[in-house]
Amino acid sequence: MHKILMNSKRTFHYRKRRAFVLVSVLMLGMLLISCATAFAWFVRMQVRSVGRERESLTQRSMADVLVNAVMNVLGDFTTESDYDSPTQRWFQPFIIPFDDLGIWVVSVTPLDDKIPIRNLFLPDGNTLRHEFEEPLQNMLDKIGHRELELRLLDFLDRNNRPRVGGLEREDFINRGPYDISELLILSPDITPEILYGQGTELGIADYCTVFSDGKINLNVAPVHVMELLPGLDERGLAERIAQVRTEEPIKDFRDVQSLPGASPRTATLLTNLACFRSRYFSIRIETLDDEDEGGTSFNIIFDRTTKQILRWEES
Repeated sequence: MHKILMNSKRTFHYRKRRAFVLVSVLMLGMLLISCATAFAWFVRMQVRSVGRERESLTQRSMADVLVNAVMNVLGDFTTESDYDSPTQRWFQPFIIPFDDLGIWVVSVTPLDDKIPIRNLFLPDGNTLRHEFEEPLQNMLDKIGHRELELRLLDFLDRNNRPRVGGLEREDFINRGPYDISELLILSPDITPEILYGQGTELGIADYCTVFSDGKINLNVAPVHVMELLPGLDERGLAERIAQVRTEEPIKDFRDVQSLPGASPRTATLLTNLACFRSRYFSIRIETLDDEDEGGTSFNIIFDRTTKQILRWEES
C-alpha cells in the first residue's frame, strides 16, 4: 500500500512538473511572438517614417527649385513693366505635373500691400515720415485705439527717449520688428485683439506689413488700406481702384488721376505713399497626390531685389 502511495506521489509530481514546463514553454512562446510582433511593427513604422521623411525632403527640395525659378523669372520681367498686378500672366496660378511627385500648383502674389511698419521713419530711425502720419492716425481711429499712437511710435523707433505724451520701457525693442507678431510678443500695450482684430473687427495686422519697400502698391492693397490714404479716403475712389484693377493694372498716377472721383491733387498727395510695383512676393505651392487628395503646402515670401527667401512655412 505504501509503495502504491509513493508511486502515486511520484506520478503526481511528474505530471505537475510537465504541466509547469508546458505552461512555461507556452508563456515563453507568447513572449517571443509578442516581441517579434512588436519588432516587426517597429521596423514597419521606421520604414514608413523614413519614407515620409524622404518624401518630405524631396518635396522641400522641389519647392526650393520652384521658388528660385520664380525669383529668376520675375527678375527677368523687371524691365518689362513698371507695375506688378495679379492680372499679369505670370501671376496666374499654374500647374506642374510630375510623374513621381504628383501635381504641383504654384501661385505668386505681389505684396507691398499695406502700411510699411518698418519704413515709418526717416533714415534717422526716429522721425516719423510726414506722409504716413495721417494714414497711421486713420488706422488707429479705425480700430478704436488712437491713444496708442505715441506708444506705438516709441516702441518702433530706434531711440530710448519718450515722445511728448509717449512712453518708453526697458523692454522696448527700439528697432523695426522683423515680424508683425513682435508687436504682440514684446509690446505690453498691444493685445491679441488689437493686433489681429476680433470677429469682424480689423486689427493692426490687417493694415500693416513688414514686407514692404516703403510704399503701398495700389494694384494689390485692400480697400480698407487704401481708404486710409489722403486722396483715396473719400468719393469712393479706393473702391473704384479695386474694381478697375481687376480688369487691367493701374500703371501710374495718371491712371489714378483719370478715375472718376479723383481730385486735381490726388496724385500729388499719393506721391510718397503709393506705388505700382512690389519688392516682396508670396508664393504658395500646393502638392496633390495621384488621388487628388490634399498634400503638402508651402507658403513662402521672398525679396525680388535681393533674391532672398525671407519666410518659409509648411503645412
